[in-house]
Amino acid sequence: MFSKGYSPEFIEKLKSKNEIVSTISKYIRVEKKGKNYWACCPFHSEKTPSFCINEYDQYYHCFGCKESGDVITFVMKYENLDYPDAVEMLANNAGLELPKFSGDEKFFKKKKEKDELLSILNLAKEHYKNNIYLKEAKIAQEYIKKRGFGRKELENFEIGYSLNYYDLVNYLTSKGKKLEDIKKAGLVEKGNSSYYDVLAGRLIFPIVNSNGDCIAFSARDLTGQNMAKYKNTPATSVFDKSKTVYAINLVKKQKQEFGLPNVIIVEGQIDVIAMHKAGFKQTVACLGTAFTFEHARELKRYSENIVLCFDGDLAGTKASLRAIPILETAGLNVKVAVLPDGKDPDEYLKEFGADKLKELLEKAVPATDFKILSVKKKYDISLPAEKAKFVSEALEVLRGLSSEAEKDVYLKVVKDISGIPLDVLRRDLIGQKQEDKEEKSSIKPLNVSVKAMTYILACLLHRKEYALINFDLSKLIQNVNQNALYSLIKERKANNIELHVTTLFDYFDVENTPEIKEIINYNFEEIKDEKQYFNECLWLVVENYLKDKQAKLTTMFKEAQSQEERKKILEELNLITKQVKNKNLEDFNA
Repeated sequence: MFSKGYSPEFIEKLKSKNEIVSTISKYIRVEKKGKNYWACCPFHSEKTPSFCINEYDQYYHCFGCKESGDVITFVMKYENLDYPDAVEMLANNAGLELPKFSGDEKFFKKKKEKDELLSILNLAKEHYKNNIYLKEAKIAQEYIKKRGFGRKELENFEIGYSLNYYDLVNYLTSKGKKLEDIKKAGLVEKGNSSYYDVLAGRLIFPIVNSNGDCIAFSARDLTGQNMAKYKNTPATSVFDKSKTVYAINLVKKQKQEFGLPNVIIVEGQIDVIAMHKAGFKQTVACLGTAFTFEHARELKRYSENIVLCFDGDLAGTKASLRAIPILETAGLNVKVAVLPDGKDPDEYLKEFGADKLKELLEKAVPATDFKILSVKKKYDISLPAEKAKFVSEALEVLRGLSSEAEKDVYLKVVKDISGIPLDVLRRDLIGQKQEDKEEKSSIKPLNVSVKAMTYILACLLHRKEYALINFDLSKLIQNVNQNALYSLIKERKANNIELHVTTLFDYFDVENTPEIKEIINYNFEEIKDEKQYFNECLWLVVENYLKDKQAKLTTMFKEAQSQEERKKILEELNLITKQVKNKNLEDFNA
């Protein structure tokens, strides 16, 4: 059995207490069609549901991206958790006492290190938070007051201050934390004689994940003497800024309590805090890094609708244009709220107020409109050469649209801006040839016999009524993982215990065992006559076994020393030749 650190009995009980359909329904909208439940896959972009949840066998499979798993796997992927953390979350949900984790030493060590880093970071957060109210933090208090933030913002965002180079070091070591672990957390570096706080003298913004753990810090210089205004703690085993969204913990809480119409993305922490203060509590930011698909995937957990509200300058426009295709690839609906030139959300709120910003957000334009308007801004349409460049780039935007109807609507927009006749624009748009892409399966069977055995085992696992075999398959199976699966099927049958697909995720590392994953998710719809194909596959593996045995006996016959030995081998060869010729499985059974 593939060891994951908990007994099979506990995992079986855990799954029974966390029924897969009801658990997944807490995260995404599912709908029953036939005997299964369907949803748009949360792990890739799609508009037509291909994410299937099998209630009887307690597992899911996406026919689009091929993701599959049990309830534990789903929580791991959706919540971005390790296996023990996902098990712990489900145990807490079900009110089950969590047994001691007994995974392999390497995995256990990794988890222990991660837990220690989180402990250090959360202690550091509390230390910085307490500092903000001390008289020595006057510069930080004045900055907060200047920004218009009060105690509520300090508490919601857990804003803190680093007084000097050594207080944090002394505090954490007094709590029993080792200097090498504090360094691993990204909080200190070693100087000439001792360790020092790398964020010394800065205003501290804790970066908290969706589970409420502090995983890193972003810090702002208040003196004007440092080259870098903002500084983030470095990447660690618990922090990757390309996957991290600032204030996601508050957005998660907002969704749980009130729901979310959308998620608003701004450029920095100060803008996020200002937006929350003004009542836009669905606002987040990335951490001074390029927008990534991982950011988009994280946001999709909370809303399908995204509003970009970046700074009203050229850099903000470019940032929006870079983010739009990433968000759209993740299957999100994107709009852009265009701020006046030179304004960021914080400045806009101070000058015009929350009501005006609300109007601006409500007037946010769809992504395609924003792209076309951005192209228009680049060129002077009154000049023929500039107009031609505008049309060329605008049509390139339209080529990226999947709907022909949508292309037609936006052709009229380009026509209104450029004055070029619609039929000319349409001819130019259609004239551009696009390459067809064929999706090919990444799973290739080892050989014909393994491919045939894949179908046979899939039929046995999914309890096909025509899958009747009166002999032991073990000697016919070439693949070690397929053999292990067959042994499990045979064992459960002998004990009159029904084998549910969900159990396989406890016995195998399914994600990294393609032959088992293919059996679990076998697409029977591709087979015209399943019963006939089953019999053909069964005969194929028997025939391969017989021919292989035939070849070995022929070699033995040539090497045999006595006449009696040759006679015995020849009798066996004749029997096999007859079995292969007649293609009769009953002869083989006998």
